[in-house]
Amino acid sequence: MKDTPKARPRREGPAQARSIATREKLVETALDTIFALGYRSASTPEVVARAGVSRGALLHHFPARSDLIVAAMEKLLGDGTEEIRATAAKVARQEVSLDEFVEFLWQLFSGRFFYLSLEFINEARTDADLRARMIPVVKDFHAALDGIWCEFEKQAEGAGEPTRTALNLTVCLVRGMGVQTVLKDDPAYFRRMLDVWKTILPQLLQGRDTLR
Repeated sequence: MKDTPKARPRREGPAQARSIATREKLVETALDTIFALGYRSASTPEVVARAGVSRGALLHHFPARSDLIVAAMEKLLGDGTEEIRATAAKVARQEVSLDEFVEFLWQLFSGRFFYLSLEFINEARTDADLRARMIPVVKDFHAALDGIWCEFEKQAEGAGEPTRTALNLTVCLVRGMGVQTVLKDDPAYFRRMLDVWKTILPQLLQGRDTLR
């Protein structure tokens, strides 16, 4: 009996590769446009002009503005999720200290990623369709954060929920500070709070009974 020949992997042709590249460019440009102008001002004509593609190319990939917006949101949160998972792996290998983890969160929640997230979150408050499409992606994002919590819990000798509470407090802190940066341009102010929290956090983890 002859062996069934294995199917050869399909190779992308030049046209398909160009189509994929165009789609990725439109998504990245949409994010750049939202970051520069805000959600409401990021019109499809503006995205097309910035991306340097035809309107037909846009409509081929994204028939409606909402399709482009959701793809951009998924790209943003997907990239953030991958970055968090990579950090969780470093925590597992004990390559990231608690101080470095706090710094990582601060960078994540005080830069482009966070400001773009705010644009989507604010719009989702009154847009039920966008909110429904965001929820599963946001769940993946928080699941990745939970992966970091689990690694710290292992290092804290099975501290469990108290450790998770302390780390969630850290996220709430840097998220609130990130919102403040919109109206308060004072890096020294935020640096002082981070330094103080870096002193408090190990004490919380060591005195876990206070968090029960």
